Amino acid sequence: MPVRLYLRPEQAVILRARAHCREYISTINVLVHALDSDVLPNGGQDASTKDFTAALPSAVKNQVLRDARSVWKRSFELGVIPILRKPICQWNNQNWRIESGPEGETLLIPVYQKAQVGQIAIRCRTVEPLGKPGVLRIKRKRGKWIAEITYTLPEPESAPGERIMGVDLGVKVPAVVHVIGKGNRFFGNGREQRAKRRQFYARRKQLQQANKVRAVRKSQGKERRGMRDINHKLSRRIVSHAQQQGACVIRLERLAGIRQRTARTSRGAKTPKARKNNRLIATWTFHQLATFIAYKAARAGIAVEWVDPAHTSQTCPACFHRNTAADRRYVCVDCGWMGHRDAVGAINISRRTGRRGDSAGAAVACSSDGGWAA
Repeated sequence: MPVRLYLRPEQAVILRARAHCREYISTINVLVHALDSDVLPNGGQDASTKDFTAALPSAVKNQVLRDARSVWKRSFELGVIPILRKPICQWNNQNWRIESGPEGETLLIPVYQKAQVGQIAIRCRTVEPLGKPGVLRIKRKRGKWIAEITYTLPEPESAPGERIMGVDLGVKVPAVVHVIGKGNRFFGNGREQRAKRRQFYARRKQLQQANKVRAVRKSQGKERRGMRDINHKLSRRIVSHAQQQGACVIRLERLAGIRQRTARTSRGAKTPKARKNNRLIATWTFHQLATFIAYKAARAGIAVEWVDPAHTSQTCPACFHRNTAADRRYVCVDCGWMGHRDAVGAINISRRTGRRGDSAGAAVACSSDGGWAA
């Protein structure tokens, strides 16, 4: 949960100074190299705050050691030791608290100042606790001081409904849902999203030709934040619709590797149409939208299942014969059933058996009939 902080000038100096945020990051980098070179043996399991020096409170040094172990373990997956550069600082739930007073709420944290440990009180916005408090992280973002607070949420009660909802994600239509026994509904405006992406792309192209690197990065960040906001709103509407329809299970497509399967990499990729198609697929934020739907559904007590998306837009819902749809319209040549291609996908997704607990990018073997292989 992000919380806006209102620091006094002297407090901002303390957090910006090397004695804290930058000292925190530099100490992590030193400890990671010490772990990698076996200066701290056994993965640092036997290490303590006595084994290294840093201008940080003892409680914060414990958090530094935990973060260094986490970064070191992450280096095995990346194949390289990451070097942290952005100044941040973290406190565990035993070393910070928020108190209410006549002037509003105040965040209390220990810091290292004037060669000794002291506590500072920072005015912050009102916070509604969501559960058990966890790690607190403070960072400076676009000129503002932000505290990111983690909470362990209580287990939600299972949704009372009995229906199943399938969700088909796409580029032209961001999301189509089908509730068994209720019908279909379309969410999002794909044409509007593609128009915004084209505007950002054209703007970045002009800035790149003018060699304005900072402006290009700013444009990329603005586009990313805009799409994130759209996906948050879409996922909230989809989960709310599931609650209204009495759905207890949401089934989503496991679209791992779809960019590699749909991108054009042959000589045809040099044509403008192929480049445009590749750009649309590359900027499609399906994983983010699916992740947002999954965590919002979990909060609402709705189970999420991931299914194999193979042939979901080709299989007829009536006779199960496979057909190739002409653009958005699906017509079965065997039985004559007609409908929207994405609606066909949502219907078939809602009927398939899925697996719970796997992420949208998990590599899980699926059988050809939509069931999960043993």
